[in-house]
Amino acid sequence: MLNLNNVPQDDNPQNQEFTLIPKGAVVRAIVLVQPGDMEIPEFGQGAWFKKSASTSAKWMNLEFTIIGGEYDRRKFWHSIFVDGDKLGQSGMPLAKEIGLRTLKSIVESARGILPSDMTPQAQQNRNITGMADLNTLEICAKIGIKKGTNGYADSNQLMAALTPDNREFFTQGVAQQGSAPVANTAPQAASPQPTGAVPSWAQS
Repeated sequence: MLNLNNVPQDDNPQNQEFTLIPKGAVVRAIVLVQPGDMEIPEFGQGAWFKKSASTSAKWMNLEFTIIGGEYDRRKFWHSIFVDGDKLGQSGMPLAKEIGLRTLKSIVESARGILPSDMTPQAQQNRNITGMADLNTLEICAKIGIKKGTNGYADSNQLMAALTPDNREFFTQGVAQQGSAPVANTAPQAASPQPTGAVPSWAQS
């Protein structure tokens, strides 16, 4: 039997508090694709995706670890949807349109490609063999806040992967928002994992 009645109290209770990163903060972050349950051949080899039991929605979860600056080593997560019931103007699912745009901006952010650059080299640099190629990419990320539902607290998520044409874009070693990065002294609170809740635009 494990007796948990006499566990020493935490002398620093503020370590238990979770403080969201402010909406609009711009950081450098490393991408990690989290494992899923199914493979979608169009997106390369590997079971990176999850599927809704009630709609056509399919998505993958990305984990981002901030490097440098005030929020060094803090994490946030984001779900990228690649299928859904609603159709967009292109004729493909709206969820897929949005997901592909997000993937494109992540690659452009990591590889320093201007969205307007359509030279053969830039087009080649936008190509990836699959979702595994996203692992370890370093991007310039703008952070948002996802409203909690069903009893879950609000959490940080990716608002946008910034590309070099954005005035807030910066590369590693360059000051953030006009001020020098500082060492992180805040407790490292873990953000909640994405729940895979299907947004309204991915539903019928």
